[in-house]
Amino acid sequence: MAVCALVSGRARDGALFTNRWHRDELAEPPSEAFYAAAKDSIPRDLAAARGINYMRACAILAIASIQNGQIKNMQKYSGMYHTLTSLEGLHDEKLWPKNLSVIETEERRRLFWSIYTLDIYSTIVWGGVIRYREAHSLVRYPSEVDDEFITPHGYGLPPVSPESGVSPDDVTVVSRQPVAWLRGWNFTTDLYRILEYVVDGNRRRFSSANGTSQVWSLFTPASMSEPAVMERVLSMYAALPSQFKETPPTTGDMAKDLFGFQSANIQATLQLLRMVLLSAEELGVDRKCDVAGELLSVFSKVPVEYLNAISSPLLHHLGGIGYILGSVMEGSLSEASYQRVRTLLLEMADLLGRLETGLQRAAGASQRLRSQVDRIDGYMRTSRLLNLAAQNPRPQHNTIPMDTKREIPIPPTTYIPPSGPVPTVGPPPGMGEQIMQFQLPPELLSDWPWPLDGAHTEGFLPLAFE
Repeated sequence: MAVCALVSGRARDGALFTNRWHRDELAEPPSEAFYAAAKDSIPRDLAAARGINYMRACAILAIASIQNGQIKNMQKYSGMYHTLTSLEGLHDEKLWPKNLSVIETEERRRLFWSIYTLDIYSTIVWGGVIRYREAHSLVRYPSEVDDEFITPHGYGLPPVSPESGVSPDDVTVVSRQPVAWLRGWNFTTDLYRILEYVVDGNRRRFSSANGTSQVWSLFTPASMSEPAVMERVLSMYAALPSQFKETPPTTGDMAKDLFGFQSANIQATLQLLRMVLLSAEELGVDRKCDVAGELLSVFSKVPVEYLNAISSPLLHHLGGIGYILGSVMEGSLSEASYQRVRTLLLEMADLLGRLETGLQRAAGASQRLRSQVDRIDGYMRTSRLLNLAAQNPRPQHNTIPMDTKREIPIPPTTYIPPSGPVPTVGPPPGMGEQIMQFQLPPELLSDWPWPLDGAHTEGFLPLAFE
């Protein structure tokens, strides 16, 4: 039932790759019905919920909760999963039952590392603590073997083609493709293991507020900069097979599209890593715009089908970009920096518009963002007109009767500033190369559409760029 709840939610949100299924046909029963049935199947006494199926059910319900925008339920079922894994000893293969088959062993490995990445991700986006640490985990990565070549008797099958000219004892087949798709999946896990340490470094910036003395510096070297970490990460990325660095259009053949999805997921995780790394650094306006532009460029090149497959978690990646751009708008701006961030906000609105046809939780976000930009544009137009009038006052001896004065036309989307001094927008005459700075009023900046799923967010991305 938990799997049905997640799949139904993903289908509702457009994660369909072929014409074999149609979203309308999968609308009933809704995801919520499967979710309720799965929830009712879990014993209230977790000590009685033994075995991998209960662990897996709680894990999948946590992911389904993200899909449906129920973040408190995500935390609830993640907590239940971690309670069950502690009871079962899932973090250490030596504690697993001795009679597990090869298939059961691989299932446990995939479950453990999949929810490890969810744990890191949820800590970044919604705050909280990391429950399982890499250093405490004695679980191997899933074997890079396609499912059909994992049998109760072992891994791989001998080649069956008599034309191959190779003895069955010489070669073991582990994939029908040049490389197994799990190679990309395991690389994504590598990125989350790196993120674990980056999150720790960011958290230490706030640890002094606890009133405790610092002890971590006794054991940990100074944190590395974003360029140094990304140089190493990108060298790891460059070593991947080409299948995991390309996102061709979907074909409807899942055996091939799995590689495109892994590639898209790797790109999304790389950008998340960059955002979290940069959140610990002081960035100027130009650097923030560079970063946001690069992130948007990456996502805009990925076929929308893969973005829909990543589904709701992608909204939080985009929300992180939004926080970067929002922080620029909230600071001191020049006319040039305003125009640049405005362009990036509209590019983000275009990307959200591509997703809205599928992702239910993104509905309306594109238009809300465009409306926000329109309001700011209106304020800018009004300010320019008022500043122009102030710089060129009408001579007193040419006073015109009130009833014959022509009022300055105000565009329909214009924001009317509150009473008080009007910020100077644009350089006045005689400024030369000097760039005039201005700041937008806070009431214009209180209605950004992120977090894009409407959930309350207390993770590092909103803190990072304030």
